[in-house]
Amino acid sequence: MKLRFVFLTLLLSLSMSGMSQAMWIMIFGDKLSTERMQSGVSFSVASVDMLNLNEAKPMMNWAIGGFSEVRISNNNLFFAFDFTIKSPLGAKNLMSYFPQVISDTSIITTQDIFMDNVSMALPLYLKYKTKLFGFGVGPQISYVYRSRLEYNATTIDGKKIRITDNSIEHINRFDVGAFAMTEVYLTPSLPKTSMRISLRYYYGFLEPLKERSGIHNSTLMVTFGIPIGGKSNIKTK
Repeated sequence: MKLRFVFLTLLLSLSMSGMSQAMWIMIFGDKLSTERMQSGVSFSVASVDMLNLNEAKPMMNWAIGGFSEVRISNNNLFFAFDFTIKSPLGAKNLMSYFPQVISDTSIITTQDIFMDNVSMALPLYLKYKTKLFGFGVGPQISYVYRSRLEYNATTIDGKKIRITDNSIEHINRFDVGAFAMTEVYLTPSLPKTSMRISLRYYYGFLEPLKERSGIHNSTLMVTFGIPIGGKSNIKTK
C-alpha cells in the first residue's frame, strides 16, 4: 500500500510539475535561484537495507526533501547539497534479532519484523553537469529522529496482526558515509531549470545498531527533482 501511494504521488508530481513549479515561483519568486544558484524540491522511492546483517532484506520506502547547487568554477562544475527531511533507513526480515512477539507460533503462517528508521540526511557533494547528465560524489551526514519496530503476521484463519514499538534505544542516531549520484535532465535545452530524474546511493560508515557490530546502512533511491524558479540562460557545455 505504501509503495502504491508513493508511485501515485510521483505520477501526480510528473503530471502537475509545471503547476508545482509555478506555485513555488509565486511563493518564493527567484529568491532560491540566482545566476549561480539553483534550488528545488525532490521526491524519492528508496530501497533501504542493513548490510552484513544475516537474513536481513531490503525494504521499500519513500523520501522527500530539497536540493541546491552553486556553480563554483565554470558552467559545468557545481557544489551541491541536499536536505532530505524524511530519509528512510532500516531493513526487514529481522525475526532472528528481536524477541518473539507471539509465543505460540502454531497459529501463524507468515511473520516478519522490520525496523523503520526516519532520518534527516545532508549530503554535500561536487557535481559535474553536462547538457544531458549530472554526476556527483561526496560525504553525507544522517541523524535518525524516529525509529520503530513493526511486527506483521498472518494467522492460519487469514487474520492480520500488526504490533509496533519504539526502537530508538536499539540504534545509534548519527551516521556518516559516502554519497554518489547520477541524474538525467528531462529538458536538455534548459539545463538550469530542467526537471531531473536521478539515481542516488548512500553507504554508511558507522554502525546503526547498538547490539551488533560490522553492520552498515545502505540506501538506493530513485529521485524526481523539481527546480524552483530561476532563468535558463546559463547553459552547461
